[in-house]
Amino acid sequence: MMFILLAIVSAIAVTECASTCILPEITCETAWEQMPDKLYLVFADNDPFNEVTSCRTITNIRPICNTQQMKINFTSYSETFGPDSVDGVFQKKNTGTYKIIISEEARKEFNSFMNVDHVFYSCDGKLLIHVWCSENGRAVEVFKGSTKSTAEDALYVHNTFAKWKNGWENIKLYPFICSIQHANKF
Repeated sequence: MMFILLAIVSAIAVTECASTCILPEITCETAWEQMPDKLYLVFADNDPFNEVTSCRTITNIRPICNTQQMKINFTSYSETFGPDSVDGVFQKKNTGTYKIIISEEARKEFNSFMNVDHVFYSCDGKLLIHVWCSENGRAVEVFKGSTKSTAEDALYVHNTFAKWKNGWENIKLYPFICSIQHANKF
């Protein structure tokens, strides 16, 4: 009986630890000005949305006047649902950490994406790592200025997550290949 009780307590503790998500502390400013005009998703976590998406991009990255805000357009294309686009305004909270601000109409649809902090990490402007804590744990998107990732890109992301610790080093990423025919549509 004691063994069963310990097993239940251990299972609860492991579940609680696994579901705890701590965003990394970023020590460098995101190199927004060095990024190309269009970034393509090249790695992502195991989100079911990725299975129905043929391409995902970020465009129109630009600071808003002299504020601590960035405007970013997220676009995705799906064979099933067609193109979809959301303009997000991100208010800077700390180095690399932002909170999204969107209209009330979009807020209803993207509620779990809205009510959390987002980290954008790119010290050199080559890859943009976008992470946040979702209802399901850690969420990850990695964008690049071309549709293809390299082994060096994967190693860079892996080493970055290893430095962040707090469970990020255990994230499983999957290559995301943006179809050129869809990438050119938007």
